[in-house]
Amino acid sequence: MRRYGSEGELWKAFLLEDKEAFSTLYYQYSDILFSYGCRMVADRELVKDAIQDLFVKLYNNRSNLSETEHVRFYLLKALRNALILKLEKRPNLSIDADINLLFQVELSVSDDDGDDEMFSEEQTKELSRAMNTLTSRQREAVYLRYINEVPLEEIAQMLDMNYQSARNLIHRSLLKLRKELLPLFILFFSSF
Repeated sequence: MRRYGSEGELWKAFLLEDKEAFSTLYYQYSDILFSYGCRMVADRELVKDAIQDLFVKLYNNRSNLSETEHVRFYLLKALRNALILKLEKRPNLSIDADINLLFQVELSVSDDDGDDEMFSEEQTKELSRAMNTLTSRQREAVYLRYINEVPLEEIAQMLDMNYQSARNLIHRSLLKLRKELLPLFILFFSSF
């Protein structure tokens, strides 16, 4: 598989009808999109369908798309919009109930390598409990900012709010987490 220097170069190659670039886009971002989508909507098949539809639409409309250096942001926002549209078409479903109340963040006991435990099982449960005290929108903002490392400007666009509102949302989320986790931090640091 050919290597592309940046997200922007990969996107540009895709726009120039490079089929390998399209394949790379799919394989590089499909897991990230699936993970994000499953945090928004419980129906995994709906998320898979939305991702497939998104890539088909991208491929079919590539001649009308513009260049971007922020491919991950573009795809995450496009998936979010696609899921909302799919949910709007379902009878007897509330979008607020499906998206705004469901966004979940799963916490893991081990680090990214899976070698060492970062937190004990009890600490992980406490972190999960604290995350569940946040609103769905707060969880989504924290997830985007600290797990997916999305810049604040892009979070604001994704959540359809201005920059200061996104910043305030994350700040309030962190204050709430800090308040909820203070006993855990005291326990954690007193063990040293």
